[in-house]
Amino acid sequence: MAITVALAGVINGWLKLKGFWCQLVAWLIGSGLSVGAWAIKMVTFGDPVWLGVVALCIVVGLSSNGIYDIPAIKAFVDSWFVKKS
Repeated sequence: MAITVALAGVINGWLKLKGFWCQLVAWLIGSGLSVGAWAIKMVTFGDPVWLGVVALCIVVGLSSNGIYDIPAIKAFVDSWFVKKS
């Protein structure tokens, strides 16, 4: 989840995204990392496998988005993109 938060912060800062788009980026990154973790067998599921993967994608995406929305964390990630004079 921390990787998702960091990547979402970097991408949102780089693309200067606001509002819903920030959430969408976090969900997509969380989903991609979840599917990747399943593909390389870092996580396993019972049957039906597709349901476990979908559930993991939803949980990781939403929780990482919720963490990114905490003002202190958002300010910290946004501080990475402040131009130094």
